Amino acid sequence: MYGAHAAFRGHRSGVAAGSAQPRLMCLSRPPPRHPKAEAAGVACELWCDDVERCAAFFRRLGMPERFRFPPDGEPRQVEVDAAGVRIGFSSARVGAELFGITTIPGENTEVVLWCDDVDGLHRTALDAGGEPVTSPTDSPDGRLRYAWLRDPEGHRVKLVQERG
Repeated sequence: MYGAHAAFRGHRSGVAAGSAQPRLMCLSRPPPRHPKAEAAGVACELWCDDVERCAAFFRRLGMPERFRFPPDGEPRQVEVDAAGVRIGFSSARVGAELFGITTIPGENTEVVLWCDDVDGLHRTALDAGGEPVTSPTDSPDGRLRYAWLRDPEGHRVKLVQERG
């Protein structure tokens, strides 16, 4: 066991001079039984009263849909891809009924979207049904430009652009 593990871990096994038998280098201790758990990806979940309306808003901002359940009819869950991070939109009603999770859509959530053009994305978001919170403005030190709005379910969305 130890030899097989040692060979797997990149240790070399060889043949001793004058012998046809392989020589195995062993580890001083066995491999761990439970490897360290690590996150394989990142997602955020937004609880919604109207999953489709919320997902449609983010799709209109250019985020492709990656998951939908059920595939037909009123969705309970929709996910979009936001620069490699999944944003999920889940039915607050279903969360309460199936999982006993009490949720209130909106208020306690903020999604931050980094972009190259805050003003342009802000206009697109408003055209997609977003509600303005603040107009695009520069940070006091001039390094960032940002704006806030709310998606159709009331989740706060912050748009941020790094200034060059």
